[in-house]
Amino acid sequence: MTDFTQFTIVKEKGTPNQGTFSIGPLFQGFGYTLGNSLRRTLLSSLSGWAVTQIKVTGAKHLFASLKGVKEDVLEIVLNVKQLRIQAQKKGSFSMELDKKGPGAVLAKDIKVPAGVKIVNKDLVLAHLADKQTRLKIKFTVEYGVGYSLAKEHKLDKMGVIAVDALYSPVVRVGYRVESVRVGRKSNFDQLLLEVETDGTVTPEEAVKQAAAILRDVFAKIYDAKPGKKAAKKAAKTVAKKEDDDLLVDEFDLPARLVNALKKAGYRKLSDFQGADKKALESIKNVGDKSLQELIKFLEKKGVEVK
Repeated sequence: MTDFTQFTIVKEKGTPNQGTFSIGPLFQGFGYTLGNSLRRTLLSSLSGWAVTQIKVTGAKHLFASLKGVKEDVLEIVLNVKQLRIQAQKKGSFSMELDKKGPGAVLAKDIKVPAGVKIVNKDLVLAHLADKQTRLKIKFTVEYGVGYSLAKEHKLDKMGVIAVDALYSPVVRVGYRVESVRVGRKSNFDQLLLEVETDGTVTPEEAVKQAAAILRDVFAKIYDAKPGKKAAKKAAKTVAKKEDDDLLVDEFDLPARLVNALKKAGYRKLSDFQGADKKALESIKNVGDKSLQELIKFLEKKGVEVK
């Protein structure tokens, strides 16, 4: 191991939506460890905004067609899925489209709330045939992580169509690892990470978000002592609940004693909570030896006999 006094992360080349980052030097083998971790996190765990529902005036379902509109509703939905949205708030919000023909309907024709921006304004949503054709759509936009299927979105109104939502702002990630020299040693790794986004965040912001997610996960592992105690406590609670539900038939006791307990009205372990020795002595066909066996078994299960 060595210190990180020479460690750097530099954007070597790119555009507003694409970037190649040089990260290192890293310990031998850590180039692949870090590259794979960042790639998986960038592709699956970053958050963003996406349309999850639309309501098209005049269309009752996904397979409807609209008079004067070249595309059917299904084609419109496929186009809507390509909308890339930026917003200053993390909750859900609505957008509206009300466009008359003729001509193409573009993403820039959508009316958005304050603090919301459609990045790909020139995206074509549909084509209208003439002046009499009018397309009205209400969009529901939500904040989320990764990808969600249309069937996962709750529909509470007639005519509302669910849309598959791609929240992740990352389009593509690739990486490669090269060997670099540090001083006299040449067995260090240099990670070259290539990131392409949809324009709602810059590649630099995406890499920082992914690094922050990994940092928080590793911090939980590093500070795992309280969590370990909590896990043990939870496990004991579960075990205690399972013991309370343990049937008398499952007791590790002689069949004769088990039958006597059942006849006396005892059905499961929780029935013995708060029991006293005198009450147990009064059970028919339970002698001193059987009583001691029962008390010993109950104590093992954490049930104290008074």
